[in-house]
Amino acid sequence: MMNAQECLIKMDSLLEMTKAAFEAFVQNTEAAIRVERPQVLSIDEDNIETEKLQMDVALLAAAPVAVVPANSDFFPLQENGHRFLLASDGIYLEARRPWLHFIQRLAAITGVRVPYGSLTTKVEFPFGRLGNALTQLQEFAQHAKAAAPIEAAGSVIWNSSTDAWRIEYPEVIGEASSTHIEFKQVTLQDNEHLVIDLHSHGNGPAYFSGQDDLDDAGSVKISGVYGNLDQAEPTAEFRICVLGMTIPLNVPASKIFGEE
Repeated sequence: MMNAQECLIKMDSLLEMTKAAFEAFVQNTEAAIRVERPQVLSIDEDNIETEKLQMDVALLAAAPVAVVPANSDFFPLQENGHRFLLASDGIYLEARRPWLHFIQRLAAITGVRVPYGSLTTKVEFPFGRLGNALTQLQEFAQHAKAAAPIEAAGSVIWNSSTDAWRIEYPEVIGEASSTHIEFKQVTLQDNEHLVIDLHSHGNGPAYFSGQDDLDDAGSVKISGVYGNLDQAEPTAEFRICVLGMTIPLNVPASKIFGEE
């Protein structure tokens, strides 16, 4: 029969064996996971600075990369955000907002067979047609005409809960001119989303200037500009903006300014 001293020695020995076994288990598990999991970040996990790795992981979480399956069904983005998709014919951008589901190709892959699935591009508005906001677009036309030749701005807002639209005129910063306007972003209520960002060029033509490109670069929205407001036939241009990518939208100025 062991005495107390022998029992303590035995327990210490068992504890050391348990710790060694656990450490070996952890090491073997980590090694197995590294082999089996897809390694999205191209890094040497055994030789990397923790702080830099954390930064890269955070960036990947904010803008993930996913492969389009060749055999299984493609599962689209469900939550608000965006990601990059690697498909058989190129790299795609997918973005999701309550008012938008967007998939467009950023760059084509040619000459090399990529063994992944294919995608269909889409610009889908859960609110339906852009014409559902025609009343607000027309209201801004009158507001912009009254302000001309000074530029004006307006925010067209959609409520995803009630499907209602409204327009709000943001507070102007400083003094607007015939070539420039700066304003504060409007405050949104629950379930409201700024869908269409409008501004006017007064009596000048409707087009997206270099400054407009800079203003829209990081946004996800529809952008619209009105112009030639002193003419019998004013002009308007619209585009969808997704993180620097833009696609023109066909919105006839005649519909907005009531010439039909």
